[in-house]
Amino acid sequence: MPEIIQTWWEPLSFGLKFFYAIGIISLSVLAIQVALSLFVGIEGGVDIGDHDSGMGMLSVRGITAFFVGLGWAGVVMMQRGMALPFVIGISLVVGFGMMVAIYVMMRSLMKLESSGSLDYSNAVGQMGTVYVTIPPVKRPGGQVETMIQGRLVTAEALQRGSQPLKPGTKVQVVEKVGASTLIVEPVENFQID
Repeated sequence: MPEIIQTWWEPLSFGLKFFYAIGIISLSVLAIQVALSLFVGIEGGVDIGDHDSGMGMLSVRGITAFFVGLGWAGVVMMQRGMALPFVIGISLVVGFGMMVAIYVMMRSLMKLESSGSLDYSNAVGQMGTVYVTIPPVKRPGGQVETMIQGRLVTAEALQRGSQPLKPGTKVQVVEKVGASTLIVEPVENFQID
């Protein structure tokens, strides 16, 4: 251990050493998690609480936030001379609060992310252009370009007619089937109810 760190560390009480160790280690782990998320795209690991989003209350990120709050709250209260049982109780509350705050923040971010995804049912009623020839009678293989939520999208397309629709044909989306397949009709055949 370098002399300057040893000079600082040695006179500390056991309680301060304990809380400093938790705070420093957990903050280092949190910094590594953030760096991996930003630069490598690796998200916060094992998730015990919410299998759908990967951001449950007991995710690695949530547990790390708990220990960051616990450690640094303990350091601050120990330095102010508070009694150890009181310090432990308040540190646990602060740690739990940090874990809940991270959970709520990550859930909010997940909602923002999911609201940006395309909902192909928003294409119904939109005009489009055949991109790849659409075979007759709902046979697969065709594609159409249309606007969905302000984005130009190329989607799988089917049609009910008996003649293929060639590239460049103007169509209107009349229905969505499956997750992202659109049923179209040529504009001249489309009737508004």
